[in-house]
Amino acid sequence: MEATKNNQEQEDQIDIVALLAKVWGSKKLVLRSVLIFGVLGILIAITTPNQYTASSMFTPNYGGSSSGSGGLKGLASLAGISIGSMSESSKEISPLLYGKIIEGASFKKELLDSPLKNIPEITTLKAYFNQEKTSFSILGTLKKYTIGLPSIIIGFFKADQEKKSAEILTGIESITEEEYKLFGQIDAVLSININDKDGFIEMVSNSKNPQVAAQVAKNAELILQEQIIAIKTKSSLELLRYLETQHTEKRLLLNKAQERLSNFKDRNLSISTNSFSNQQTRLESELRTASAVFDNVVTQLEQVKLQVTKDTPVFSNVKPVVVPYEKSAPKRSLICVIYLFLGFVLSVGFVLAKEPVKDILKQIQTKA
Repeated sequence: MEATKNNQEQEDQIDIVALLAKVWGSKKLVLRSVLIFGVLGILIAITTPNQYTASSMFTPNYGGSSSGSGGLKGLASLAGISIGSMSESSKEISPLLYGKIIEGASFKKELLDSPLKNIPEITTLKAYFNQEKTSFSILGTLKKYTIGLPSIIIGFFKADQEKKSAEILTGIESITEEEYKLFGQIDAVLSININDKDGFIEMVSNSKNPQVAAQVAKNAELILQEQIIAIKTKSSLELLRYLETQHTEKRLLLNKAQERLSNFKDRNLSISTNSFSNQQTRLESELRTASAVFDNVVTQLEQVKLQVTKDTPVFSNVKPVVVPYEKSAPKRSLICVIYLFLGFVLSVGFVLAKEPVKDILKQIQTKA
């Protein structure tokens, strides 16, 4: 048993030695491959532009629930607004929703149109992306016509079909093909980190231009906060608009009731009959009712205004955006090392696999 084990170990050692000898015999090929890939790595490291990273860190502070929200629930149901209860609307929005918001088309459209300052001939993020697309890049061109070649060919055949099938549908936000491509560029430069435990959100932006990196991070932060506020206050704002409409209508009714009573009294200054008293009593009753309804609407309107304020989250900046002056990428030395290693691995793999592949091809030919 021990003899068989020793023989197996000797065979393994012989195989390793034979493989090393085969690689050593092709050392010139391995060396040339390493040198070629090393030069390629140096060129890529030199031509790869610097990347700058800017970030914004903030935390949302939500208001508490209102103690008088029970009456507002009934009023909202009369208005046809389904809000459950105002105490429910004051609950915090899950931070996991923030990542879904920045994936949405409305967020990305607004970000594309957001202003960029202190950059010559650039006013928006869309204009910056379009300028980048027209600028020539050796590395970008190489990627486009190597890795991206299949998508170019597929896109050429799909172009006519997409134009024919394009149709605006009700309830679906439409985007153009150009916007869809720009959305992909946004995904490449913008990311969000959510720390649910500590309760802060970090917006991270990467760009070749430090000003763009900083301004995109800040614009994304502001747009995200606006959309969170819109979601959080949606129910109370709908109820506020309804009550404002009711306030206008009830004020008109109150004014009309006051005018009817005043006109009646002016026309009948010297009359004191029973019919006069009954009519006057009825008009005064209508006025009291209109006044009570109007006062109730005013009270509810003030409560809802207070509820909107409570529902509106206030965001505190933990770490404000700063224009970066030190590059975050690329790691040029690491790129060179990776390409040297890649050249070595590929050349050694070629040397070791060359003869077995030839044998397999010969066997296939003989069987055929």
